[in-house]
Amino acid sequence: MKNETNEPESTVLEDLPVMSKAELLRVALEHGGYSTPSLNDTLYLHYKGYRRIEHLDEYDGLKSLWLHSNGFEKIENLSHLKELRCLFLQRNAFARIENLKGLDSLVQLDLSENNIRVVEGLALLKNLTTLNLSKNTLEDAASIQHLEECKNLT
Repeated sequence: MKNETNEPESTVLEDLPVMSKAELLRVALEHGGYSTPSLNDTLYLHYKGYRRIEHLDEYDGLKSLWLHSNGFEKIENLSHLKELRCLFLQRNAFARIENLKGLDSLVQLDLSENNIRVVEGLALLKNLTTLNLSKNTLEDAASIQHLEECKNLT
């Protein structure tokens, strides 16, 4: 399959940055972080063009994670971030809210400007108090009914 520039699709995807361990280390240091992944409490991975959330296993001390404005289509590989309090996932390509189990400390979640049609999977986030779902494709009351189960939202 070819894209608009007549290059094979696989070539274009190969040119996109990958969230590798080396890339994560480089970005952490670029923003004043530490070379020991578990010592970082904030990681700024926004506006990078990543397509997949991966290789964050060693960053288990994160409290704040900035993943907005990339090209993610699936929320994944975050469940081990037990201390994570703030997660910024706006301006991606998510169609579903999924794989947030284990983020027990999460207080703030930004999923604005995605392609989410139905709110789901948030009731298990018992400490979630701030949620941004603006500019998604939520069309009616049924699509947000799950919010009734999210008792701590303000």
